[in-house]
Amino acid sequence: MSPASTNTTREIVLAIELSNPSASSSAHGAALFSCVDSAHELIGSKPVPDGIRSSDAIMVLIESLCKEHTIEPGDVSKIIVSVGPGGYTALRIATTTAKVLAHTIGCMLVAVPTAYVAAAAIEPNRRPALIALASKNNLAHCSVLQADGQIESVGIMDATKIEALNIRSIFADGYLPKSFAECAQQLGIEIYPIVLDARHCLDASRGFAPVEPMDLQPIYAREPDAITQWRERAKK
Repeated sequence: MSPASTNTTREIVLAIELSNPSASSSAHGAALFSCVDSAHELIGSKPVPDGIRSSDAIMVLIESLCKEHTIEPGDVSKIIVSVGPGGYTALRIATTTAKVLAHTIGCMLVAVPTAYVAAAAIEPNRRPALIALASKNNLAHCSVLQADGQIESVGIMDATKIEALNIRSIFADGYLPKSFAECAQQLGIEIYPIVLDARHCLDASRGFAPVEPMDLQPIYAREPDAITQWRERAKK
């Protein structure tokens, strides 16, 4: 009697996370996964080297990662990219890279809001947690990770809204507004470094449908300064 045959397909998934260069991470760059049915295994990951801009490193980094693990470009069946909010240049580089690669390879492309990537590194005992991204001018783009794992987008907010959110902790980078830190101290809320890791992108992508490469757009917290300044000059 011959053993029963199983029809399993191995997929190679590439994840890209460059959204907030100021975040704390040991793999702020790219990661490769091997997926069979609902199970997955990390093949390898590479961070963007310190002192090197993402724009100068990401394609070389991906090529090096694939070469190291004998993965050909055509082997990649899905690309997952963290799309923000975050830094304007970093998001533009990440989404353009993902868009071009997916279009060239002809593979699926999944866009994941960065708050979901951050949530993957937050322990249950620190929830509900405020995830603060793209902080600037006493404002931050925020989401709340609830105790049950659900993520609710708050959007751009100032520190006066913190108390009403009934959070236990705040996860942010070093640019968290001083007003947020002061409010957190008054309320007894702990502040932790936000971690954005390419190795968390696959789990964070659960439930997000693929998008067409040409439809991929980054999520910006606010209008880029260059455009704002151009508008102001145009009014004069």
